[in-house]
Amino acid sequence: MEKTLLNKEWAAIDIGTTKICVLIAKLNEKGDIEILGIGHNPSHGLKKGVVVDINSTVESIKSAVASAEKMAGTKINNAIVGISGGHVQSFNSQGVVAIRHGEVGQEDIDRVIESAKTIHIPKDREILHILPQYFKVDGQQFIKDSSGMSGVRLESQVHIITGSVSSASNIIKCCEDAGIIVSDIVLETLASAEAVLSKEERELGVGVVDIGGGTSDFAIYKDGRILHSKVLPVAGNLFTRDLAIGLKISLDRAEDIKRKYGFVSSKQPFTSSQDFSNIDLGYGNDGQALDPYALYEVLQPRAQEAFEFIVDDVIDFNLRPFMPFGLVLTGGGSLLGGIKELASEVFGMPTRLGRPQNNLNSQGESFVPDVLKSPVYSTGYGLLIYASRGKDLTLAQSSSGPLVSRVCKRMKSWLYDFF
Repeated sequence: MEKTLLNKEWAAIDIGTTKICVLIAKLNEKGDIEILGIGHNPSHGLKKGVVVDINSTVESIKSAVASAEKMAGTKINNAIVGISGGHVQSFNSQGVVAIRHGEVGQEDIDRVIESAKTIHIPKDREILHILPQYFKVDGQQFIKDSSGMSGVRLESQVHIITGSVSSASNIIKCCEDAGIIVSDIVLETLASAEAVLSKEERELGVGVVDIGGGTSDFAIYKDGRILHSKVLPVAGNLFTRDLAIGLKISLDRAEDIKRKYGFVSSKQPFTSSQDFSNIDLGYGNDGQALDPYALYEVLQPRAQEAFEFIVDDVIDFNLRPFMPFGLVLTGGGSLLGGIKELASEVFGMPTRLGRPQNNLNSQGESFVPDVLKSPVYSTGYGLLIYASRGKDLTLAQSSSGPLVSRVCKRMKSWLYDFF
């Protein structure tokens, strides 16, 4: 870990469909991530992770940043930012080259990865991440690090994640207009996994689902590397909208009721001691008692639909053998009552709730502040973990070309940053 980052502040911004979360942190002398400031603000101007109103998004970012700066007692100028949305797509690709000097060098590795990404990508899309999965040397398979091996033919399989150029540009523009320089953009799936998965889970095989407000992100890790990823259009906002329509109440009231009383599994129903007769459903529902099973009847089918989307993906790509550790749920949507039990039932595998846990200092001790031990902070905390690795967090001002191109160029050069 770079000593230059010790006691220096940096920031992470999780720009979600329902909320903007800003975390300001520093590394202390023990190597722990020390949280200095936390800022929240409702997210206005985004739909399914995509900016649809720049001015509203800018104001939301400004408010969240101001709250975090006030708590931290410091100003921030740049930050690492998470990106997601329905525009994100991923796939695996293969490359092959001849080993030039009989022994695999970094030049050969770079060339084989370049070979793997020589595929047709529409002009309106940009490669966000290139994540190597494994290499082959003269047919010998599943090599994690091929450097120094002797051979004639080098092959690679990589996981390529692409996104809309305009969507990435708009996220960057909103941050710039809010007075924040974007140092890097990280796919939120990768950031969340960085925060909530253990080393053993990544190595032996596990799936992770980050249930956000606008989208749900799914990924599978095996042998320490990402094997598969997908962004789904079913998330918390659809649950809220269904509830508002089903109960004929406002969206704000539906969101409040969903968080306090919603449940989606018959194995974990509402507590019998709860009194639902005095719950105010809002305007137009005077005197109407809340039927707890009405919540179940509305929310359960939507939650099951979301998980069945993922199950279809697992079946289509024969991914179940790569998930012996089961499934980890995280994100704000994972706090819905009974959703862990429903996921375990639908997938037929063990399921746990993922909270930020990975912050290992030089002594091998894990320390995560209590205030962040919630699935809501998984993405933001994962962004901090990435930033704490000692990279220069400010793009060189002398770099030429549009900012989005410079950011994406850096992202494509990460290669091993998430392993």
